[in-house]
Amino acid sequence: MRRVWLIRAGEQAEVIDPMRKAGLIGLRLETLTDVRQLSPEEIEKLITVEGHPGQVAALRAIAQWFANDIKLGDLVVSPNPARHEVWLGLVTGGYEYSTEAQIAHYDHTRTVDWLGWLDRDAVWMRDQLKSIERPVRMVELYNRDWWWNHVGTTALSMAPRAGTVRATKAASTSAPAAPRAPRAPRPSANPRPKVIAPVLCAGSCGLVWSPYVLVDGLCADCRNN
Repeated sequence: MRRVWLIRAGEQAEVIDPMRKAGLIGLRLETLTDVRQLSPEEIEKLITVEGHPGQVAALRAIAQWFANDIKLGDLVVSPNPARHEVWLGLVTGGYEYSTEAQIAHYDHTRTVDWLGWLDRDAVWMRDQLKSIERPVRMVELYNRDWWWNHVGTTALSMAPRAGTVRATKAASTSAPAAPRAPRAPRPSANPRPKVIAPVLCAGSCGLVWSPYVLVDGLCADCRNN
């Protein structure tokens, strides 16, 4: 079963273009060394989240998912809210840790074949927005068929949208232009929601999950047992 993972390329997708050009996806966990060589307890000791001690267990789970749970052929979903793009990519390599990373601060990476982006504003994307706009660094998406059905379709585009370019005023010796009518004020940007940390499943699996995945405190595996 090929899985689908939401992995953000930075808090505001600020490294999505470097990641895409390098054929990578990564996590910024600078206090961690090679996750495969660390126990869960050692990972939590190395993680430091100033002012947010409750996120230590969540980040430990994310680090373990990234290093151990992602498999070759899994699908990565990485939104870029600035350009209203949702990038899709296929995982092509195993977990790698390097202090000489191609992208600064991102020592934990996997190689990815980026397939293109879907239009975040498309009508058919509306039902997916709740799952991909959750304020988490990484989480598994369970509507797998929907995402896989868009792989290889004409809905995917490879060319990133151009950023907004402001026109500059050219110097002129002619008479000043007539004053323009005032523009309507732009709506203020929505504040970034607070990060919602994953919580421990109340079942027998002993794993930490996103609260959106749990039903009555149980993950899908524990509910089926």
